[in-house]
Amino acid sequence: MTGQPDHAEAEETVRHLVLAGTRNLRDVGGYAAGPGRTTRWRTLLRTDALDRLPETSQARLLALGVHQVIDLRWPSELAELPSVFAGSAAVHYLTVPLLDNPPAPPEGLRHIYRRILDERGAELATIVRALLAPDGLPAIVGCAGGIDRTGVTIGLILTAVGVPAAVVAEDYALLSACYAADGREGGLDDWRAGSVEIDCRPEYMIDALEHLDHELGGAAAMLARHGIGQAEIDDLTELLTVPSP
Repeated sequence: MTGQPDHAEAEETVRHLVLAGTRNLRDVGGYAAGPGRTTRWRTLLRTDALDRLPETSQARLLALGVHQVIDLRWPSELAELPSVFAGSAAVHYLTVPLLDNPPAPPEGLRHIYRRILDERGAELATIVRALLAPDGLPAIVGCAGGIDRTGVTIGLILTAVGVPAAVVAEDYALLSACYAADGREGGLDDWRAGSVEIDCRPEYMIDALEHLDHELGGAAAMLARHGIGQAEIDDLTELLTVPSP
């Protein structure tokens, strides 16, 4: 008995899933989530757009047990670059556009993140309900780059189940590493291919979560205003976390 994880266990705890057709597919498992709990692996994933996935990558996601894909992109993005899972019989595909199409006028990221929380509470609650639905998990949540809309959505969900703001911000900032490496081997030929510098400083997410707490009363209070009660938050916590080892 060496105390080291075996190969299968190590595979289950890989955060950045390198999959052809994606650049920023990551698992949010393994994070401390309140007293004595940790987020589940292979239950909630975040991603960039899933419009270029070859069949081998689609099969890999299905083999991971994915039941639902939640697409946060605008209608124009969905029309121009439809997800490979749109109309799929294998998974439930849900579109929940966040912000305008596109947001106007141009705004800084801090303001955009606050706007999502201020103005899209109903849409964020819809996402939570979708995760709580029978066979709602495992799920993938994503947008074009998996950066801003996905970042705020995942940040809200993780915060709601007890993940500390600093940890949420660290997860958000992992974007830099995903986009710094050359992604052309993933079969992408859009803006995500090649090395891309992403402005995803942890303080952007910290600022958004402080706004959530100070102006909106926190994740549970914000969701409660849109029909998600404490019982549902407790259910979400049970689904997304496990007792810590």
